[in-house]
Amino acid sequence: MNKFYGIGVGPGDEKLLTLRAVEVLGELDVLLVPSTKSGAMGVAHTIAQKYLKESLEVAIVDFPMVVDEQVFIDAGKEAANIIRREIAKNKNVGFITLGDPGVYSTYGYIVKALGESDVEIETIPGITSFCAAAAMANRPLVEKDEVLSVIPMNATDKQIDRVIASSDAFVFMKVYKREQRLVQLLNKHGLDESGMLVLRCGFEDARVVDDVISGLENNKDYLSVVLARK
Repeated sequence: MNKFYGIGVGPGDEKLLTLRAVEVLGELDVLLVPSTKSGAMGVAHTIAQKYLKESLEVAIVDFPMVVDEQVFIDAGKEAANIIRREIAKNKNVGFITLGDPGVYSTYGYIVKALGESDVEIETIPGITSFCAAAAMANRPLVEKDEVLSVIPMNATDKQIDRVIASSDAFVFMKVYKREQRLVQLLNKHGLDESGMLVLRCGFEDARVVDDVISGLENNKDYLSVVLARK
């Protein structure tokens, strides 16, 4: 029976894909990719391209970056319809996502939309941006009994304050265009000295900015993650 695969392609370097991801990418008949504003190939698609067969069919699904969750739910249903249709034709279908499919990925909406259908699903994990960032900086994320929290910068102040109060080390994601808010939070909680900004982790032009405040104030890159600890 043919399958639907959710594939994490890691943070950017094509060599950081898992062996399983490479194996499955080469077996796909249809690949679902999120649309881009310019209509160009997305980042995840670019990373995976080397491992895709020439006969691969590409289906574009619209997952716009909006606040309204119903838009994502509808997009998930649209993708699920494509998956069911293509699997009925005895094709293997995949969806690729940066990092890991279980970390802030639209992949979850597709899985939910497939629900209790007879479509067999296999999720293939990928290296997250923050694990790769810590490795790039030769810096442990946590040690001993420390608690690590992953904080999306679209969370409320109340949520973030509560998490920072109860944890020891932090990953700040969804940083782009929320840099000034993060600067204020780092200063407020005394995390500015320990914080570091990692840009374009996994790509050739990746870099670590040790002066996190200055780095955030001058940041123009979507692929941004901040690590900090008490």
